[in-house]
Amino acid sequence: MSMAEAMEKEAARRYRVLAARMRLRDEDRLAGLFTFLSEIEEKHAGKIEREAEQVLNRPLSPMRAGSETPETFSEEEAASHLLTPHRALALAVRNEDRAFAFYSYIAADAQDELTRKLAEDLAKEELEHARLLRQERRAAYRTEKPRTKVGHGVPGTLHVLWALAAEAENRAVEYHRALAAALAAEDERLAALFTQAANDEADCAGDAARRAGSIALGTSQTGCPSLQDGLGLLEESFERYSDIAERANDESVVREAQSLAERAVRRLSMVYGWMTDELAGTQA
Repeated sequence: MSMAEAMEKEAARRYRVLAARMRLRDEDRLAGLFTFLSEIEEKHAGKIEREAEQVLNRPLSPMRAGSETPETFSEEEAASHLLTPHRALALAVRNEDRAFAFYSYIAADAQDELTRKLAEDLAKEELEHARLLRQERRAAYRTEKPRTKVGHGVPGTLHVLWALAAEAENRAVEYHRALAAALAAEDERLAALFTQAANDEADCAGDAARRAGSIALGTSQTGCPSLQDGLGLLEESFERYSDIAERANDESVVREAQSLAERAVRRLSMVYGWMTDELAGTQA
């Protein structure tokens, strides 16, 4: 509860930062959206405080955001002069996705009903925020028409979705296996988690390739893999399928994309769960 309270308060502060940056660009509608989200996050923090006092019969111990909570936001990106509405919304979507993954992990691992229920409620709220922000991000993309490529279109058929998934998952497999090998000497637990994520990605790639009637070809991994990019691939996978599920017109594509997104967020939650465990151990 202390960690959740700190995360919600920090999210509120950072949404206020984004709102201020958008006002400087005369993006009053987006500034209003970020202000609204800031107020919602403040309400979440207040709810957590009240429930904690009822259960614990004492106020929560304060926790410093940033150094003692999972990272959900990039201050450097938020402060950049290149922060267009599209970039700001992409940053906010990533913030909500990470918070959703964190609360999902807590809900799955909770030992008591109150903790599980609170985490589930917060996860649902973050997922709804992410849905709203994705809609705004797509509108901003169409307006700005940025030069950076989207990364994928919206598959019109299951065959196209499976082909896309086979290629993307296999690329992630190679990177995460290389990262696991690089981490093995310094952190066996984290290396094992990335190996586990890679094995699930390999199963997913193989299944998608069989359905597409193709072979999941690799892309030779070169260079030294980084933890940041490894986490980025996990997030990218979840966002890719969530985006397809929201934008696709074919119901069968929507269902399969949702299933792939659920699988991706389990991998993401697993790794962020390790970060939470490490943090708890450090504090203890």
